[in-house]
Amino acid sequence: MTTEGASQRNTSQAYYVDGYHGGIKGHMPLGAWTDILQVYLSNPQWKISIEVEPISWAYLRDTDPVSYMAVRELLFGKDYGERVEIVSGSFAQPYGWTIGGESNIRQLLRGISLHREHFPNTRIDTYAVQEPCWTSSLPQILKSLGYKRAVLKNPGTGWGGYSNGVNHELVNWVGPDGSSLPCVPRYECEELVNCWESEAADMDEAFIAKCEKHGITRPIGSFLQDLGWQAAPRLGFEGRVRYVTWREYIDEIVGPAQADWQFSQEDIHTALPWGERHLQRMARQVRAAESKLVQAEKMAVLAVVLSGSTYPEAELARAWDELMLAQHHDAWICATTREHREKWSWLGGAQTWLTESNADSVILDAARALQEAKQPVSEYGSGLGIRVFNTTGLRRKEIVTLDIPITDDLGELAVIDREGRFLPVQTNPLRKNATGKAQACTLLFEAEAPPMGYASYSLAKRDDERSSGIRSQAAGVRMLDNHRMLIYSDLYELVLDLNRGGVIVSLVDKATSRNYASAEGPYFLNELRGFFIQRDTFLMSRDTTVRATILEQGPLQASVQLDGVLGETKFRITIRLGKGRRAIDIGLKAWFETDRWIGDPWTLNEDNKMTERQKSHYNAAMNLHVTFPFGAGRLKLFKNAAYDVCESRHEDTHYTRWDQIKHNVILHWLDLYDEQADAGLAIYSDHTTSYGHSTDGPAHLTFAWGGDAGFWWGRCPLEGAQEMNYAILPHEGNWETAGLSTVSALLQEPLIGKMTFADRLDADPERSLVRLSDPVVEVSAFYMKDRRLQLRLFNGSAQARECVLYADEVLGEAQLVELDGTLIRALTSEASEEQSWGTGFKLSFAPFGLSTIAFLQDEQ
Repeated sequence: MTTEGASQRNTSQAYYVDGYHGGIKGHMPLGAWTDILQVYLSNPQWKISIEVEPISWAYLRDTDPVSYMAVRELLFGKDYGERVEIVSGSFAQPYGWTIGGESNIRQLLRGISLHREHFPNTRIDTYAVQEPCWTSSLPQILKSLGYKRAVLKNPGTGWGGYSNGVNHELVNWVGPDGSSLPCVPRYECEELVNCWESEAADMDEAFIAKCEKHGITRPIGSFLQDLGWQAAPRLGFEGRVRYVTWREYIDEIVGPAQADWQFSQEDIHTALPWGERHLQRMARQVRAAESKLVQAEKMAVLAVVLSGSTYPEAELARAWDELMLAQHHDAWICATTREHREKWSWLGGAQTWLTESNADSVILDAARALQEAKQPVSEYGSGLGIRVFNTTGLRRKEIVTLDIPITDDLGELAVIDREGRFLPVQTNPLRKNATGKAQACTLLFEAEAPPMGYASYSLAKRDDERSSGIRSQAAGVRMLDNHRMLIYSDLYELVLDLNRGGVIVSLVDKATSRNYASAEGPYFLNELRGFFIQRDTFLMSRDTTVRATILEQGPLQASVQLDGVLGETKFRITIRLGKGRRAIDIGLKAWFETDRWIGDPWTLNEDNKMTERQKSHYNAAMNLHVTFPFGAGRLKLFKNAAYDVCESRHEDTHYTRWDQIKHNVILHWLDLYDEQADAGLAIYSDHTTSYGHSTDGPAHLTFAWGGDAGFWWGRCPLEGAQEMNYAILPHEGNWETAGLSTVSALLQEPLIGKMTFADRLDADPERSLVRLSDPVVEVSAFYMKDRRLQLRLFNGSAQARECVLYADEVLGEAQLVELDGTLIRALTSEASEEQSWGTGFKLSFAPFGLSTIAFLQDEQ
């Protein structure tokens, strides 16, 4: 120890939070708790914090009942809190920045419930984690769940990233809505070590002295050890640190916060090998399951309220459990580890399959329950009808798609609304008999459905006289010359150059005549680009020729398929435009030969793969990606996060080392905004992945990567088929005036069309449970808990908003509640011109604020 270190030790008291994290999904071998209890009882000065998957307690009870009872009485009994604290309380310890807002809430609600089921005495009011399991909106979520304090340190397990640092002992962590929690940050002077930890993991004397130089006289470190390691206080009892719990340190030692920290999503420095085939597939599966499950809950509520069905609580709880396990941080940071059915990515696929299977069953059961009426919808009906369900808070008029069997000629098929009007339709054959007559088709028609409800339509034979004028061509495809193809809708004209890989050389917004693409380069819209290591060069789709196939030719929707080869890799791009559809849908699929390597060619040696900070996948500009050049001037970049939209502070996203990570993660969407032109180009992704941008190159979205990732990932070649879906949306104004958050919500919850016999549709062909006066306010969730309907609303704006919630009186008495169900106040209806529709409740929202309304239904 240096003289300086010894001197500092005499003036500073250092603290340490020790403990354990993990569980049966990560690591909790039999006998682990016996070991911990023995050491705990032998060392009364040792205090521990516990971050354990709560499903592990039932396993411990069933496999080691003696240890379970000892844990229950000695750790979590009447003396709980003196030497032991459960921190986080999450169900599966997810990376909050990889999942949506509702998933972040459910992880905590479910986790806390299970912990308390086993240990009723526990107070879970500290959010501290071993991994970078954060997201910017957590202060709002945590406060509403009763949390009192938080920690933004993960000194011992930063493989997936770490937080930014500030030189204060305690700050107020301020979220995007203005909510704040006392929080221990990573110190700015707390240097990163190896490629997974910081100095606060070991708290050596030099670090303690350095902290004091920066005004931190009560420095604290932490390390939640893996369950299964040999039990022992991690830093021993040399006197260098004093063991505490986070509750003790924050409430009793540090005192009030020294500063407010206006926390940004970009203060979370996180990185994964985006584009790696297992991780990319699992990320898509998680997103699909997440969106479908939220929609299934809403459908179940409609069925409960409007048809008296029983709420499928057990099925939905099981579905959430499976989804949340797939969101486990180890599933993302260790996707390729383990073998066969124990492989994290395999488990994630199985878990999300179970989630979607349960959700599909709930949706079908709900739709069936809501199709129980006596009268046909229309005298023109052919005996079959369609009910269209809308699970958002907005009235929607858009294309609905469903597959149906048919017996008549496709040209004779018609759809009639409740007013008896014939609607434009489009039919795409799915199956034909031996004579070439279609027996099944995909039916598309423009439906109008009320918010959080349904509308009904009839299927009929076309009536030439009554259906005249509805066959206008709103979308279509045609060749302009021998290599340029035009796809158009009522909103856009889009031109593809087939001799340059099908890149978009013109994208005109018909309303403004603004062109969002260029035929001149040097970069092209929707160009595929990446560094092919075996060829030692960048390859670009502009240098290829593609074959175009028209898949749909209107009148409502038009789509084309482009097939080409990049190097030896076959790729396929599909582009689709629809009537009234602001987002332009694009699908990308590639077929990689065995051991295809694309990305930064940097490799690691066996002796440094666990410590080397430079990694191939960090260099997103060399991954196989899609480019989005836009704007002639300086762009601003905005991106959404769970219950947040963040303006990027980065000049560019380039980095190649773990200690230089820049936040370049897209959750649902990002927006490139040209302030001078007051226009932007939004990009929506069907999964969490990385993006790139710089001042001298185009923005881009990662599609695939194959290289050397180091530590337990190892060498990860691309192999087999890989695909993703994304969308682009050109717009005037900024992200907020363009309503990009609302578009994202609509993309995640498409209209649902279900066919049945017309005489089973309700005599009242349209019903709606809730409506919102402000389209910016979204219905984040609508479900039933403890016999109460829970309606969660989110203000998707950076501005405070006033919004009136109109609720059907059948929903009952309304209360504003916290996320944990604590009553805030009863809601009283206010006079409004919309009173004839239902009961109106005036709500105030902070920027990016949440409100949860509980409806107390009468006992049935």
